[in-house]
Amino acid sequence: MNRPRTGLLALLALLIPGSTPADTLALAPPAPGSLAFARYIASVHRRDPFTESGPVAVLIEASLPGPGKQSRLLAIRDTNESERSEYKVIDSEGDAAVTQEVITPYLAERKEIEDLPTSSVMMTPANYNFRYMGEAEIDGGSASVFRVVPKKKRRGLIRGELWIDSVTGVAVVQAGYFVKNSSAGIRRLEIVRGTKLQDGSPCSRITRVAVETRRAGRGYLTITEFPAPEMGAAASAAE
Repeated sequence: MNRPRTGLLALLALLIPGSTPADTLALAPPAPGSLAFARYIASVHRRDPFTESGPVAVLIEASLPGPGKQSRLLAIRDTNESERSEYKVIDSEGDAAVTQEVITPYLAERKEIEDLPTSSVMMTPANYNFRYMGEAEIDGGSASVFRVVPKKKRRGLIRGELWIDSVTGVAVVQAGYFVKNSSAGIRRLEIVRGTKLQDGSPCSRITRVAVETRRAGRGYLTITEFPAPEMGAAASAAE
């Protein structure tokens, strides 16, 4: 029979206490922002009220600061059988050149992104690296802020920030620039998209866009969206 190695046993005795009260054991606290992030990952697989839950009223206001021209367009966006957006224009006014040089390229870019597989453009760990930046206040609540960097330079992906509502996990702010543009008429596209919540669910969305076009220079858009089960909702937005 081998003799026990007394030196090793003495070391183990130091490393492993003879008795540890159960109430002194505690799990490590979760990393900052981890709970909000987990809720966000769950939320991205829910139905998007702005693309998958019936018609949406869309008000697009555009401008070209150089020549001082403006234009606006009110439409109803719905999803066709192929799950692609279709726009029914309700009203339009302003300079036709702004519509042609700013609004049309933006809608073309959006269509190009829609044609991509959804899984390839979703803001998830499969496509992005996330870095927790801290907490921020927004609309009377709190949000966890993450820096987002695409893992690959691919169409439909942005480099910037993601703000996640701490309670619901809904993305309330997405901001940054597209790392690769689809439309030949656009040099650079920057966006700041904010989503308003009501009773924990998205009720409206405003996207502010700065677009650098190849022909007309820099233009700006403000796109306001909200579910529009009735045509009266669209009419009230135009007032």
